[in-house]
Amino acid sequence: MFLIYILTMDKEHLIDLISSSIISEIKDLEINEEKFIENNYLNNLNLNQLRIISKEFIL
Repeated sequence: MFLIYILTMDKEHLIDLISSSIISEIKDLEINEEKFIENNYLNNLNLNQLRIISKEFIL
């Protein structure tokens, strides 16, 4: 009986660890995707457009 309890706890713990890891990886992928989209957007702008955007952030 005690062994079953320990195995169940280990299984639950592993499930929690794996779930947390998967969630973390998904968030990292989403962040990387957003950065990629942002970089592509900025790379498609000309120099004057980039200057205007940078002035908006400075002010």
